[in-house]
Amino acid sequence: MRGLVTLDGDLVNALRRAFGLRGRNMNAIGKSSVVFVTLSGLFWGGWVLGSQTPEGQEALARAYQAYSEEQAAANEDLFNSTALRAIVCGEASAERRESTPCVAIAAAGRMFVIDAGSGASSSLSRHGIPMEHLEAVLLTEAGLTQTADLSALYGDAARGRANALLPVYGPADTQRLVDGLNQARGFDGATNGLQAWGPGPEPGTPVIVYEADGLVVSAFTTQEDAFAGRIGYRFDYRGRSIVVGGDGSVVSASAAASADLVLQNAQSEALATVDGARSTAAQAAMRAQSADAGMVVLTGAENQMAGQMQVTEARAAGMDDVIAGRVGMVLELPLENREVNVRSL
Repeated sequence: MRGLVTLDGDLVNALRRAFGLRGRNMNAIGKSSVVFVTLSGLFWGGWVLGSQTPEGQEALARAYQAYSEEQAAANEDLFNSTALRAIVCGEASAERRESTPCVAIAAAGRMFVIDAGSGASSSLSRHGIPMEHLEAVLLTEAGLTQTADLSALYGDAARGRANALLPVYGPADTQRLVDGLNQARGFDGATNGLQAWGPGPEPGTPVIVYEADGLVVSAFTTQEDAFAGRIGYRFDYRGRSIVVGGDGSVVSASAAASADLVLQNAQSEALATVDGARSTAAQAAMRAQSADAGMVVLTGAENQMAGQMQVTEARAAGMDDVIAGRVGMVLELPLENREVNVRSL
């Protein structure tokens, strides 16, 4: 039976108390999110009495709003000056068969999204990441896979940004791609919309694409990746460093040397025989090891089993400090020590 009990505004407070959402502690929110979504699913499905009444649905909607506001407030801590942080974003689905690359880097009050793969926008919004912090989108390739959510990211960021332009850095083809997106949305690319710049790094010669408040963002490539139209990015912030390699072999470039953290798309050996576009986990591990990287996060696996297979292959190749990335993972590099802390949003 449904609708026998009328739920009033007290449901909001009850849910907040149950899930520990009184304060702005990020860990509390992270632990409560699964419980919150599961229980709210039962409400919407009608398993909890009263949830199908207008009052019950309104109360739950208010609870969702309160939860979202708490989560967004807590996530402001991602942008403080105590650490350099990476967030694995994008689509997570058991049905997904293709890589949906997206990594967000947060430092000095700013956010940079590397590769706007499918689900990038919804992933960041769902986890309550304040999109007004988005400074630019950085593309490792100017392909459909890396730009599927570019327009959606602009739309989310534009609502909270004073600047109506969103810079997009990437390989040479970025300009053509951005012009097409602007035209489709009716933007001029000069006063509103996406603004493209291809930094065009030469092998062995990085190009600084952003520098402010102790944060330096560089684009770089290798001979192999330059030919394929791929570039990578390095983030240096007050003594800590992150390299994002996309699908390329940029980890082997001199610009990636001694990075604290490397995020790299990879394949297992089995899939590499079918699709050789991405580095294998073993190749990524060997390159990171030769570059004296501190830790490797393998991204782009279609499921948890594939991710663990990649980790096994990477460790067999000699790289011990390697993990599989998953959507919602936060990698935090504190400025006060040399640690890499891993947690969930």
